[in-house]
Amino acid sequence: MTHFLFDMDSVLLHPGGYRAALIATVDHFSQVLGFGETRLTIDEIESFEAAGITSEWDSAPICVAALALGGGRRPDFAALTQRLSAELRRAEFPAEAAHRLWAAYLPSANGLNFHDILLHSRDIDRSPVMAVFQQFTLGPAFEAAYGLPRTIVSEAYLLKYDRPALGVPVPPRSAIYTARPSNPPRGTPPQTGYAPEAELGAELVGLGHLPIIGYGSMQWLAGQVGGHGEHFLKPSPVQGLAAIGAAAGLPEPEALLAAHALAHGNGPHPLQALGEGRVMVFEDSAGSIRGVREAVALLGAGWECVGIGIAGGGPKLAALAKVADRVYPSINDALKNENGGSND
Repeated sequence: MTHFLFDMDSVLLHPGGYRAALIATVDHFSQVLGFGETRLTIDEIESFEAAGITSEWDSAPICVAALALGGGRRPDFAALTQRLSAELRRAEFPAEAAHRLWAAYLPSANGLNFHDILLHSRDIDRSPVMAVFQQFTLGPAFEAAYGLPRTIVSEAYLLKYDRPALGVPVPPRSAIYTARPSNPPRGTPPQTGYAPEAELGAELVGLGHLPIIGYGSMQWLAGQVGGHGEHFLKPSPVQGLAAIGAAAGLPEPEALLAAHALAHGNGPHPLQALGEGRVMVFEDSAGSIRGVREAVALLGAGWECVGIGIAGGGPKLAALAKVADRVYPSINDALKNENGGSND
Protein backbone atom coordinates (compact mmCIF):
# COMPACT_ATOMS: atom_id res chain seq x y z
CA MET A 1 0.00 0.00 0.00
CA THR A 2 1.38 3.42 -0.95
CA HIS A 3 1.29 6.54 1.20
CA PHE A 4 1.85 9.93 -0.45
CA LEU A 5 3.61 12.92 1.12
CA PHE A 6 3.39 16.32 -0.57
CA ASP A 7 5.59 19.27 0.17
CA MET A 8 3.77 22.57 -0.30
CA ASP A 9 5.98 25.38 -1.58
CA SER A 10 7.33 24.83 -5.12
CA VAL A 11 5.39 21.55 -5.26
CA LEU A 12 1.68 22.12 -4.59
CA LEU A 13 2.08 25.89 -4.81
CA HIS A 14 4.09 28.42 -6.75
CA PRO A 15 5.48 30.14 -3.65
CA GLY A 16 5.28 33.76 -4.69
CA GLY A 17 4.22 34.88 -1.22
CA TYR A 18 7.25 33.80 0.76
CA ARG A 19 9.65 34.97 -1.91
CA ALA A 20 7.96 38.37 -2.14
CA ALA A 21 8.04 38.64 1.68
CA LEU A 22 11.74 37.72 1.73
CA ILE A 23 12.56 40.32 -0.91
CA ALA A 24 10.50 42.97 0.93
CA THR A 25 12.07 42.11 4.30
CA VAL A 26 15.64 42.32 3.02
CA ASP A 27 14.80 45.59 1.24
CA HIS A 28 13.24 46.97 4.45
CA PHE A 29 16.39 46.36 6.49
CA SER A 30 18.70 47.34 3.66
CA GLN A 31 16.98 50.73 3.70
CA VAL A 32 17.13 50.91 7.51
CA LEU A 33 20.89 50.39 7.19
CA GLY A 34 21.10 53.16 4.60
CA PHE A 35 21.95 50.95 1.62
CA GLY A 36 18.81 51.39 -0.47
CA GLU A 37 16.97 48.42 -1.99
CA THR A 38 18.76 45.10 -2.57
CA ARG A 39 16.07 43.30 -4.61
CA LEU A 40 17.09 39.66 -4.21
CA THR A 41 16.76 37.71 -7.46
CA ILE A 42 14.93 34.40 -7.87
CA ASP A 43 18.26 32.68 -8.63
CA GLU A 44 19.71 34.03 -5.39
CA ILE A 45 16.70 32.83 -3.43
CA GLU A 46 16.92 29.40 -5.08
CA SER A 47 20.62 29.18 -4.19
CA PHE A 48 19.56 29.15 -0.51
CA GLU A 49 16.93 26.47 -1.16
CA ALA A 50 19.34 24.31 -3.19
CA ALA A 51 21.85 24.45 -0.33
CA GLY A 52 19.21 23.19 2.11
CA ILE A 53 18.53 26.61 3.68
CA THR A 54 14.81 26.36 3.07
CA SER A 55 13.37 28.59 5.81
CA GLU A 56 13.14 32.33 5.28
CA TRP A 57 13.59 32.61 9.05
CA ASP A 58 17.21 31.74 8.20
CA SER A 59 17.70 33.27 4.78
CA ALA A 60 16.26 36.69 5.72
CA PRO A 61 18.54 37.33 8.72
CA ILE A 62 21.52 35.84 6.88
CA CYS A 63 20.96 38.23 3.97
CA VAL A 64 20.55 41.25 6.26
CA ALA A 65 23.67 40.38 8.27
CA ALA A 66 25.69 39.74 5.10
CA LEU A 67 24.72 43.15 3.74
CA ALA A 68 25.73 44.81 7.01
CA LEU A 69 29.07 42.98 7.03
CA GLY A 70 29.76 44.10 3.48
CA GLY A 71 28.81 47.70 4.12
CA GLY A 72 26.00 47.42 1.60
CA ARG A 73 28.02 45.69 -1.11
CA ARG A 74 26.00 42.90 -2.68
CA PRO A 75 27.33 39.54 -1.41
CA ASP A 76 27.85 36.53 -3.64
CA PHE A 77 24.80 34.78 -2.18
CA ALA A 78 25.40 31.51 -4.05
CA ALA A 79 28.93 31.16 -2.63
CA LEU A 80 27.76 32.26 0.81
CA THR A 81 25.01 29.63 0.96
CA GLN A 82 27.37 26.86 -0.15
CA ARG A 83 29.80 27.73 2.61
CA LEU A 84 27.10 27.90 5.26
CA SER A 85 25.67 24.59 4.11
CA ALA A 86 29.11 22.95 4.32
CA GLU A 87 29.71 24.36 7.81
CA LEU A 88 26.29 23.47 9.24
CA ARG A 89 26.34 21.26 12.32
CA ARG A 90 23.66 18.78 13.32
CA ALA A 91 20.65 20.43 15.05
CA GLU A 92 22.05 23.87 14.22
CA PHE A 93 19.97 26.45 12.38
CA PRO A 94 21.69 28.02 9.36
CA ALA A 95 21.34 31.46 10.97
CA GLU A 96 23.20 30.10 14.01
CA ALA A 97 25.94 28.77 11.74
CA ALA A 98 26.24 32.23 10.19
CA HIS A 99 26.63 33.72 13.68
CA ARG A 100 29.31 31.18 14.56
CA LEU A 101 31.26 32.14 11.43
CA TRP A 102 30.68 35.90 11.59
CA ALA A 103 30.34 36.71 15.32
CA ALA A 104 33.68 38.51 15.57
CA TYR A 105 32.86 40.78 12.64
CA LEU A 106 29.20 41.64 13.19
CA PRO A 107 28.62 45.39 13.33
CA SER A 108 26.14 47.28 15.47
CA ALA A 109 24.16 49.58 13.21
CA ASN A 110 20.96 51.61 13.44
CA GLY A 111 19.88 49.91 16.64
CA LEU A 112 20.05 46.41 15.13
CA ASN A 113 21.57 43.68 17.29
CA PHE A 114 22.87 41.18 14.75
CA HIS A 115 23.77 38.68 17.46
CA ASP A 116 20.09 38.46 18.43
CA ILE A 117 18.99 38.53 14.79
CA LEU A 118 21.09 35.43 13.98
CA LEU A 119 21.00 33.57 17.30
CA HIS A 120 17.28 34.10 17.93
CA SER A 121 15.98 34.03 14.38
CA ARG A 122 12.78 32.18 15.47
CA ASP A 123 12.01 34.39 18.47
CA ILE A 124 9.60 37.06 17.31
CA ASP A 125 10.27 39.09 20.48
CA ARG A 126 14.04 39.20 19.90
CA SER A 127 14.42 39.14 16.13
CA PRO A 128 13.07 42.22 14.33
CA VAL A 129 13.79 40.46 11.03
CA MET A 130 11.39 37.63 11.87
CA ALA A 131 8.76 40.12 13.05
CA VAL A 132 8.91 42.10 9.80
CA PHE A 133 8.94 38.98 7.64
CA GLN A 134 5.86 37.58 9.39
CA GLN A 135 4.03 40.87 8.95
CA PHE A 136 4.64 40.82 5.21
CA THR A 137 3.62 37.16 5.11
CA LEU A 138 0.40 37.38 7.12
CA GLY A 139 -0.68 40.99 6.75
CA PRO A 140 -3.60 41.83 9.06
CA ALA A 141 -3.66 38.23 10.41
CA PHE A 142 -0.31 38.86 12.13
CA GLU A 143 -1.91 40.41 15.21
CA ALA A 144 -4.27 37.49 15.83
CA ALA A 145 -1.53 34.90 15.27
CA TYR A 146 1.04 36.46 17.60
CA GLY A 147 -0.90 38.84 19.84
CA LEU A 148 1.43 41.67 18.78
CA PRO A 149 0.73 45.02 17.10
CA ARG A 150 1.81 45.52 13.51
CA THR A 151 4.62 47.95 12.68
CA ILE A 152 4.36 47.33 8.91
CA VAL A 153 1.18 48.08 6.97
CA SER A 154 1.02 45.37 4.32
CA GLU A 155 -1.29 42.95 2.59
CA ALA A 156 -0.86 39.25 3.33
CA TYR A 157 1.71 38.28 0.73
CA LEU A 158 0.69 34.61 0.94
CA LEU A 159 -2.78 35.53 -0.28
CA LYS A 160 -1.55 38.07 -2.83
CA TYR A 161 1.29 36.17 -4.51
CA ASP A 162 0.85 32.41 -3.99
CA ARG A 163 -0.61 30.51 -6.93
CA PRO A 164 -1.77 26.88 -7.15
CA ALA A 165 0.58 24.52 -8.97
CA LEU A 166 -1.65 21.46 -8.54
CA GLY A 167 -4.11 20.77 -11.36
CA VAL A 168 -4.85 17.06 -10.98
CA PRO A 169 -6.40 14.99 -8.15
CA VAL A 170 -4.19 13.59 -5.42
CA PRO A 171 -4.53 9.89 -4.51
CA PRO A 172 -5.93 8.49 -1.24
CA ARG A 173 -3.64 8.10 1.79
CA SER A 174 -2.03 11.50 1.22
CA ALA A 175 -0.73 14.07 3.69
CA ILE A 176 0.82 17.51 3.40
CA TYR A 177 4.40 17.51 4.69
CA THR A 178 5.63 21.09 4.98
CA ALA A 179 7.93 23.31 6.99
CA ARG A 180 5.37 26.11 6.79
CA PRO A 181 4.06 27.49 10.07
CA SER A 182 0.72 25.87 10.80
CA ASN A 183 -1.97 25.47 13.41
CA PRO A 184 -1.54 22.89 16.18
CA PRO A 185 -2.60 19.38 15.11
CA ARG A 186 -6.28 18.78 14.55
CA GLY A 187 -8.02 17.63 17.71
CA THR A 188 -5.98 19.86 20.05
CA PRO A 189 -7.00 23.25 21.52
CA PRO A 190 -6.15 26.45 19.59
CA GLN A 191 -3.20 28.45 20.92
CA THR A 192 -1.49 31.77 20.20
CA GLY A 193 1.90 31.75 18.48
CA TYR A 194 0.70 29.48 15.67
CA ALA A 195 0.39 31.05 12.20
CA PRO A 196 -2.00 29.17 9.85
CA GLU A 197 0.22 29.53 6.77
CA ALA A 198 0.04 25.87 5.77
CA GLU A 199 -3.74 25.91 6.11
CA LEU A 200 -3.95 28.95 3.80
CA GLY A 201 -1.92 27.08 1.19
CA ALA A 202 -3.94 23.89 1.53
CA GLU A 203 -7.19 25.76 0.97
CA LEU A 204 -5.73 27.50 -2.07
CA VAL A 205 -5.13 24.15 -3.80
CA GLY A 206 -8.34 22.53 -2.56
CA LEU A 207 -6.63 20.18 -0.11
CA GLY A 208 -7.85 21.59 3.18
CA HIS A 209 -9.26 18.16 4.04
CA LEU A 210 -5.84 16.47 4.07
CA PRO A 211 -3.78 15.97 7.23
CA ILE A 212 -1.22 18.75 7.59
CA ILE A 213 2.07 18.01 9.32
CA GLY A 214 3.75 21.40 9.47
CA TYR A 215 5.82 23.54 11.77
CA GLY A 216 2.89 24.03 14.14
CA SER A 217 2.69 20.25 14.52
CA MET A 218 6.36 20.21 15.54
CA GLN A 219 5.82 23.09 17.99
CA TRP A 220 2.98 21.15 19.59
CA LEU A 221 5.07 17.98 19.75
CA ALA A 222 7.93 19.84 21.43
CA GLY A 223 5.45 21.06 24.03
CA GLN A 224 4.51 17.44 24.79
CA VAL A 225 7.95 15.79 24.81
CA GLY A 226 10.41 18.66 25.29
CA GLY A 227 12.92 20.15 22.91
CA HIS A 228 12.51 22.68 20.12
CA GLY A 229 9.97 22.24 17.35
CA GLU A 230 12.50 23.20 14.68
CA HIS A 231 14.64 20.20 15.61
CA PHE A 232 11.79 17.84 14.67
CA LEU A 233 11.24 19.49 11.27
CA LYS A 234 12.44 17.90 8.06
CA PRO A 235 15.01 16.68 7.30
CA SER A 236 14.49 15.15 10.77
CA PRO A 237 12.83 11.73 10.37
CA VAL A 238 10.33 12.72 13.09
CA GLN A 239 8.33 14.91 10.72
CA GLY A 240 8.51 12.31 7.95
CA LEU A 241 7.28 9.54 10.25
CA ALA A 242 4.43 11.72 11.53
CA ALA A 243 3.37 12.53 7.96
CA ILE A 244 3.41 8.83 7.04
CA GLY A 245 1.26 8.01 10.07
CA ALA A 246 -1.19 10.80 9.24
CA ALA A 247 -1.41 9.68 5.60
CA ALA A 248 -2.17 6.18 6.87
CA GLY A 249 -5.13 7.50 8.86
CA LEU A 250 -3.75 8.00 12.37
CA PRO A 251 -5.09 11.11 14.16
CA GLU A 252 -2.50 13.85 13.88
CA PRO A 253 -1.59 14.01 17.63
CA GLU A 254 -1.23 10.21 17.74
CA ALA A 255 0.93 10.20 14.60
CA LEU A 256 3.21 12.87 16.04
CA LEU A 257 3.75 11.13 19.38
CA ALA A 258 4.30 7.79 17.64
CA ALA A 259 6.85 9.35 15.29
CA HIS A 260 8.83 10.78 18.18
CA ALA A 261 8.73 7.44 20.00
CA LEU A 262 9.98 5.49 16.99
CA ALA A 263 12.70 8.00 16.09
CA HIS A 264 14.00 7.86 19.67
CA GLY A 265 13.82 4.09 20.05
CA ASN A 266 10.81 4.04 22.37
CA GLY A 267 7.87 1.73 21.88
CA PRO A 268 5.53 0.11 21.33
CA HIS A 269 3.90 2.64 19.02
CA PRO A 270 1.03 2.68 16.50
CA LEU A 271 3.35 2.96 13.50
CA GLN A 272 4.30 -0.68 14.05
CA ALA A 273 0.74 -1.66 13.19
CA LEU A 274 0.99 -0.22 9.68
CA GLY A 275 2.60 -3.43 8.43
CA GLU A 276 4.59 -2.74 5.30
CA GLY A 277 4.22 -0.54 2.28
CA ARG A 278 5.67 2.22 0.17
CA VAL A 279 6.07 5.94 0.70
CA MET A 280 6.20 8.35 -2.23
CA VAL A 281 7.42 11.82 -1.32
CA PHE A 282 7.08 14.76 -3.71
CA GLU A 283 9.65 17.40 -2.80
CA ASP A 284 11.72 20.25 -4.19
CA SER A 285 14.38 19.81 -1.48
CA ALA A 286 17.06 17.15 -1.69
CA GLY A 287 17.56 17.24 2.08
CA SER A 288 13.88 16.61 2.72
CA ILE A 289 13.90 13.55 0.46
CA ARG A 290 16.84 12.23 2.47
CA GLY A 291 14.84 12.85 5.66
CA VAL A 292 11.92 10.75 4.42
CA ARG A 293 14.29 7.98 3.36
CA GLU A 294 15.65 7.95 6.91
CA ALA A 295 12.11 7.85 8.30
CA VAL A 296 11.12 4.94 6.06
CA ALA A 297 14.26 3.04 7.07
CA LEU A 298 13.13 3.31 10.70
CA LEU A 299 9.85 1.58 9.79
CA GLY A 300 11.89 -1.52 9.03
CA ALA A 301 11.88 -4.29 6.45
CA GLY A 302 9.06 -4.35 3.97
CA TRP A 303 9.03 -0.57 3.48
CA GLU A 304 10.23 1.30 0.40
CA CYS A 305 10.74 5.01 -0.22
CA VAL A 306 10.42 6.63 -3.64
CA GLY A 307 11.69 10.19 -3.83
CA ILE A 308 10.14 12.33 -6.54
CA GLY A 309 11.85 15.65 -7.16
CA ILE A 310 9.97 18.67 -8.48
CA ALA A 311 12.10 21.29 -10.23
CA GLY A 312 11.88 23.10 -13.51
CA GLY A 313 15.57 23.96 -13.63
CA GLY A 314 18.19 26.00 -11.84
CA PRO A 315 20.33 24.93 -8.88
CA LYS A 316 17.54 22.88 -7.30
CA LEU A 317 17.36 20.56 -10.30
CA ALA A 318 21.03 19.60 -9.97
CA ALA A 319 20.68 19.00 -6.22
CA LEU A 320 17.54 16.86 -6.64
CA ALA A 321 19.05 14.80 -9.46
CA LYS A 322 21.59 13.44 -6.96
CA VAL A 323 19.03 12.02 -4.51
CA ALA A 324 15.62 11.64 -6.17
CA ASP A 325 14.51 8.52 -8.01
CA ARG A 326 12.98 10.72 -10.67
CA VAL A 327 12.62 14.46 -11.24
CA TYR A 328 9.70 16.19 -12.97
CA PRO A 329 9.14 19.84 -13.89
CA SER A 330 5.79 19.99 -12.07
CA ILE A 331 3.61 18.10 -9.61
CA ASN A 332 1.06 17.54 -12.38
CA ASP A 333 3.63 15.79 -14.57
CA ALA A 334 4.78 13.75 -11.59
CA LEU A 335 1.30 12.57 -10.62
CA LYS A 336 0.30 11.77 -14.18
CA ASN A 337 3.37 9.54 -14.53
CA GLU A 338 3.64 8.09 -11.03
CA ASN A 339 0.13 7.57 -9.70
CA GLY A 340 -0.60 4.68 -12.02
CA GLY A 341 2.16 2.69 -10.36
CA SER A 342 1.06 3.27 -6.80
CA ASN A 343 0.14 -0.39 -6.14
CA ASP A 344 -3.29 0.64 -4.84
